Amino acid sequence: MGKILDAFLNDQLRIDSDMEKRSPGHQQLCEKATRLQEELAQTLNDRQKKMLEDLVDTIFDEGSFGEQAKFQRGFRLGVLMMAEVFTEQDSFL
Repeated sequence: MGKILDAFLNDQLRIDSDMEKRSPGHQQLCEKATRLQEELAQTLNDRQKKMLEDLVDTIFDEGSFGEQAKFQRGFRLGVLMMAEVFTEQDSFL
């Protein structure tokens, strides 16, 4: 079996975005978002803090759906491209 399939089979293939190193720009945005959320939370009462937490969680969950859809579409497009390459491979022989 291939190395990638072996890794997938043995649960060693990770695709979690937390495992990737962030670019400096991405890291700065993450730090800014955290800082702003903490600053805002300091000005809110307990009820408002809960609402802020719920809002952030909801925005994250909604974004996850969009990212999953983009991944699926991109993967399907990649497979279609591979199929096209294989169907025309005789033109190189």
